[in-house]
Amino acid sequence: MRIVGLLIACAMMAGGVASGQEVVSVGKGSYAADPPPVARGEANKAMKPRFLVADDGRPIPTNKWWTQLIMSRFAKSLWAYPLKLEAGEKGVSIFFPTRWQKEGNDPASEFPLVLGGGADFKPRDSRARDWSDWLVSFRMGESDDKYLDFTIGEGMPYVWVESVGVNPTIALPGGAESRFVDRAGKPIAKSGTITADCFAIEVAGRWFGVFAPDRTSFAMGNTIAVTFSGKDRYLVVCPLPSQKDLETFYQHAFAIPRKTTVSWKYDPAKAQVATTWTIETESLKHGQTQILQGWLPHHWRETTHDLKFNSIDYLSPRGRLKCATGRSFTITYPFTGIIPNLPAPKTLPGANPYDPARMNEYLSMLAADPKYGEDTYWGGKDILRLGQAALMAQQTNDANRQAFVDHLRAAMANWLTYTPGEKAHFFMYYPTFKALVGFKTSYGSEAFNDHHFHYGYFTQAVALLVAHDPSFAKEYGEMIRLVAKEYANWDRNDDRFPFMRCVDLWAGHSWAGGFSSPGGQNQESSSEDAQSWAGLILLGQALDDSDMMAAGAMGYAMVSRAIPEYWFDIHGDTFPPEWKHKAVGMVWGGGKAFGTYFSGDAAWVYAIQWLPISPALSYLVRDPDFAKQSFDDMIAAATAQKKPTTVKGWGPALGNVIMGYVAMYDPAWTCAQLDELWNEPGDTIARNAKEMAIHYYMAHSMRSLGRYDFTAHATSPTSMVFKNQAGERTFVVWNPSTRPQTLTAYEGDKRLGTFVAAPQQLTSTRTLNP
Repeated sequence: MRIVGLLIACAMMAGGVASGQEVVSVGKGSYAADPPPVARGEANKAMKPRFLVADDGRPIPTNKWWTQLIMSRFAKSLWAYPLKLEAGEKGVSIFFPTRWQKEGNDPASEFPLVLGGGADFKPRDSRARDWSDWLVSFRMGESDDKYLDFTIGEGMPYVWVESVGVNPTIALPGGAESRFVDRAGKPIAKSGTITADCFAIEVAGRWFGVFAPDRTSFAMGNTIAVTFSGKDRYLVVCPLPSQKDLETFYQHAFAIPRKTTVSWKYDPAKAQVATTWTIETESLKHGQTQILQGWLPHHWRETTHDLKFNSIDYLSPRGRLKCATGRSFTITYPFTGIIPNLPAPKTLPGANPYDPARMNEYLSMLAADPKYGEDTYWGGKDILRLGQAALMAQQTNDANRQAFVDHLRAAMANWLTYTPGEKAHFFMYYPTFKALVGFKTSYGSEAFNDHHFHYGYFTQAVALLVAHDPSFAKEYGEMIRLVAKEYANWDRNDDRFPFMRCVDLWAGHSWAGGFSSPGGQNQESSSEDAQSWAGLILLGQALDDSDMMAAGAMGYAMVSRAIPEYWFDIHGDTFPPEWKHKAVGMVWGGGKAFGTYFSGDAAWVYAIQWLPISPALSYLVRDPDFAKQSFDDMIAAATAQKKPTTVKGWGPALGNVIMGYVAMYDPAWTCAQLDELWNEPGDTIARNAKEMAIHYYMAHSMRSLGRYDFTAHATSPTSMVFKNQAGERTFVVWNPSTRPQTLTAYEGDKRLGTFVAAPQQLTSTRTLNP
């Protein structure tokens, strides 16, 4: 969420304002214990999160689909597919979208049921009550003995409402035709009182089921008044695909979820990550424990799973939502590994050959300008550039290698150490939110925006450094581990941070907005989401932290499936016919936008999903034909806007992103573009070493290797396989440890042989020992 100027931050430490000069040591690294003077004017507005039923010391989640519950008096745009909820002074509006807006960007939110407490119930706010991996409950309360508790979960087609001291009401939308039927499908009069535990409401062509304890009375009308007959006081409201589905929903409505948990296991031999999704339920009656749980395309397409789908499915902003019944589900994702960069290019015959002298010139230009920015986003890009340069110099036996290692070590030691009085290049802890924030901030990162984007550069850079300088792991490993946990804390026992701050595990990707907004959550740069997971994988390998690495493999396996589905509609059935574009610049909880926060240029809508250049973005070219079509679609969209469609017209910033993308499926094109520009007098694009050194290197390396091969793998999370036109495979392994690694190569389940990866470098082999 790249909204500059969102200046909301942490509360003061208990007992008053700390001096801000306290240094918390972590190995040789350190951070500020509370906002130092330089940070207070920017970040310290003492805005404590106000809307919690109980502030019990748990880490406070941010960046969630429901974060509005914590930060706003009445939360808006709570998208729990297939429903949308909005809280207000009259109660909670429950929307059941069944059609798209005319532009196809969002499902139409119309004709809601409003569940409240009538004229005598005046809720003061909506407050987060409890939460777990894809479930949240919140309270609409007037007082401590008069409230309604709502429970909703992603993909769960129910709203559970528990009442204390309130007789609930269900208000129907005005101006819409409505009718009622009982469990047997017989009409119910629009006035009068019925006693039932189940009936259905039709409003403007959409059906809702209503479930309640036995002998509950309903006074029918435009506002239905509910009277409970005993100690059980709850309602369950659900969207029905059709009236005939009421009985199916009756069989599961009385199993209320209390906790949801995702666990995972990475198996390098099988090249897969198995995720287990567990729902703890409480039976409200009939002994029901099984629940209806909905799943999106990235859950059930191109995965192995035990989801036993029923006939219940829905329209959702992410495509078809299919429901299965149960309390535990397993979804296994392919994960064949990633590497931080490619082996040294080879000089091949033909046009535009690789020139080692030119590569040396690029590296020399980078070594002469090792400066890095003061903020965590652009500064993070700079330090990763140093790490990539060190690896490229190692691969090409370039004399600048040690200079890059020294520059990177100094930069990272600076970032990972706080010195009282410094104004940039440090981290500080927000005690209320239990968060680690890097300063200087940018794009609202002081309020948790984009932390995974920013800090993914840090985790990758340190991983690359450790491969050259193992002592850095011993000295600063714990400090960079804190930075990694800030955006994706995988350890449920570490209460210094919320569990998986930026990540929406069920949605399959992260959310960028720290405190969300009334319009809901969003994420723009899907590729920087993916590279943040790559950072965990690489850093986990470098620090010999198997838990971190496995968490990275889990997140990467899911997001690399979600991005092609929801940003590019690779299968052609996620975007509705009303959507006239071929890609998405920003995914929102309720839909999508063809644009970016920083540019209206159609080329950037695509390019912000294609950066930074890295083998970690190889999921974009799993289908090379689709990758080429996406490039052509980008050109067509830019042409329609009368925007540039050549590298020279794009310039170094946009041009480098697009050339890096194309290099993954057509490296010869990128090599030709770079040579053409290099040979032009006064060229400022190809000679921009900061942008083009890695592109020149990787494009020519891809020409040598061929294309990514996802049908084979080696038994390391930091390995990848390539196949050239002659059918020859190359197994590439990044081994940051100080020990050789013996790996096994597979084609699918077929064992091909073993080979050895040398320590502290990137190695490749085409010869396998049987």
